[in-house]
Amino acid sequence: MSGHSTDFSIPLRHDALPELFERLDAACLALGVATAQGQRLQLVAEELFINTVDHGFSGKTGPDVHLALALTSEGLRLRYEDRGKPFDPSRPEAVPEADDSPGGLGLALLQGLSRHIRYRHEAGRNITELWF
Repeated sequence: MSGHSTDFSIPLRHDALPELFERLDAACLALGVATAQGQRLQLVAEELFINTVDHGFSGKTGPDVHLALALTSEGLRLRYEDRGKPFDPSRPEAVPEADDSPGGLGLALLQGLSRHIRYRHEAGRNITELWF
């Protein structure tokens, strides 16, 4: 692991969420990421992870997800990779209109907490990159 990036994999199941947080905390510490920025990062990673379990794999376990955190010239970047159903969270039209039904606010959260989102589907993987 270099001083400018770190990466890790997490088992895809709900009970792995605490491990995701621990690994993100360690990555933020290693990269010197400010606490407030680390907290935003955790919210975004949690949303991506839970959506992968719940929607990408219909609540079942699946292949590990891979995360990479890096300091770039554009700022802090989170790369999140999963093998769930293709879904592009960067599209503004992916955010539903406000209504009274539960859910649907996660995409607004992702788009609101990050400066930029880039998505691609490659070799059966969703690759989502977010800059903070």
